[in-house]
Amino acid sequence: MNAPLLSTPRVEPFFFDAEPGTRFSVYHAPNPHVQPRGAILYVHPFAEELNKTRRLASLQSRAFAALGFAVLQFDLFGCGDSCGDFYSGRWELWKSDLSIAAAWLAERAGGGPLHLWGVRLGGLLALDCARELRPAGLILWQPFTSGRNCINQFLRLRLETQPEDGARSTAALRARLAVHGHIEVGGYEVAIPLVKAIDECEADQLRLPPCTVHWFADPAPAPARVTANVARLAAVWARDGVQVHFHPVAGPASWNAPAVTECPALLEATSAVFRSDP
Repeated sequence: MNAPLLSTPRVEPFFFDAEPGTRFSVYHAPNPHVQPRGAILYVHPFAEELNKTRRLASLQSRAFAALGFAVLQFDLFGCGDSCGDFYSGRWELWKSDLSIAAAWLAERAGGGPLHLWGVRLGGLLALDCARELRPAGLILWQPFTSGRNCINQFLRLRLETQPEDGARSTAALRARLAVHGHIEVGGYEVAIPLVKAIDECEADQLRLPPCTVHWFADPAPAPARVTANVARLAAVWARDGVQVHFHPVAGPASWNAPAVTECPALLEATSAVFRSDP
């Protein structure tokens, strides 16, 4: 049964304290006309993909809230409108941010199951935090399952947009990073400690608590490879009682689009799964 929508959805922007500084957040209050469903903590993607997906994430957050979930979006340290610069971002600090945000959300939501909702690299970060935060479920949108692949894709943006600097491969850019300790890509300067931490994060090496994973991805242009990767990870995580449900969704990749783009198919597929869940 479809949940009635809030006539005036309650959306509260605020900052919460977390060392160092503060984090910009948006809380979506659950629909008071339906049974409370628990809480969903959003984990945004990396660098410019955060900006490209902000509207899409906001639309889905409102849809989740209409279904009875308390939803928290926030910007990690050094990202978006939170304090700090991107160069100072660190993987362990981002994990600490998520722990603080999860505790705040649990208190605000008054209990109920927690879901971590990660997009792209945010999906891998959510997976890395799952053992500590012990969510009832994870929602993954086109997640990276290899941190090294994420960094290589990030570096390829520099090869495409700055061909005049002489680099011809991601290996050359990584060598430059090793020498200088930092590198700038599309206006985002990353330091080697963050790159190393992301490089070392691999989904098949992560231990998850027993939970349900809803994985949404466009399998094109290599559907066999994508489904094989999902099946491989599902088998690894099944040893710990994890159930993986893969939902193929075709549509524009908002995170890589040249302009802000919506993906109605992804929104509808995600909402449909949680609309039908008890």
